[in-house]
Amino acid sequence: MNMKTLALGLSAAITGACFSPVALAEADSDQDKIRNVTFATSSAVVLMPCLDKSGNAVMGVPTQNEFCTEVFNQLIRDGGAKTVSWFKVNKELQKVVNSSWLNPFGLGGGSKEKKDLSGDLYLNELIIASKRLKAKYIVRAVVLNKDSVTSKNTKGPGGAAYIPYVGLFANKSGRSETTKSSNVTIKFDVISIPEEDIVATRTFTGDVNTTKKERGYSYDMSNPSFNMGGMDAGTRAAMTDALYKGVEYLADRIN
Repeated sequence: MNMKTLALGLSAAITGACFSPVALAEADSDQDKIRNVTFATSSAVVLMPCLDKSGNAVMGVPTQNEFCTEVFNQLIRDGGAKTVSWFKVNKELQKVVNSSWLNPFGLGGGSKEKKDLSGDLYLNELIIASKRLKAKYIVRAVVLNKDSVTSKNTKGPGGAAYIPYVGLFANKSGRSETTKSSNVTIKFDVISIPEEDIVATRTFTGDVNTTKKERGYSYDMSNPSFNMGGMDAGTRAAMTDALYKGVEYLADRIN
């Protein structure tokens, strides 16, 4: 914080009544404009579903990360970019694949069967389909890393006690401090459809560290059955942080 900012802050604290509601609203509006990302391009963009290569895979095939996909799509559209809905892209992609020798159901086969073709295997066909849909760019987002580590430090007397009302065993301690560190790394590729090649690529990392202090009883609800197939709040926050950084980068690279 520089001296000018500090002086303004002290002045506002002393003479708080001098700022009108209109002035405050204009200041908030300016801050929103600074924070928000704006895409200047009028070209259509195809957003591939986020691939998760952070270790979650079946027989070596990367799975999709639905949370990443939904938030990424929302941020891009909030920035004003014109995107082609994936259901339209996948429909056109199926037409291309059905006429290709790479069609898993045979040449011309499975024309009426709906298939998910969102992986890297059909990138060349995706370029052809995107060209038919008048798009200029394809954006590929890949989750490379996804970690969340929790550590707990307890001070004072401890012991286990059964709480009848809750029906769970709980740890009783004088004071405890829980620290959670979450880290997510996402790679963004910009593919130019006219050039049929990657024209920009960048990796961003989101980090979120939270500390929670507790007194008395604490309950451990971390049984896997409560979080099957999902991510904890810290990992979701770190992923959103990485996505925000990626969208800012894309706004400068997509024209």
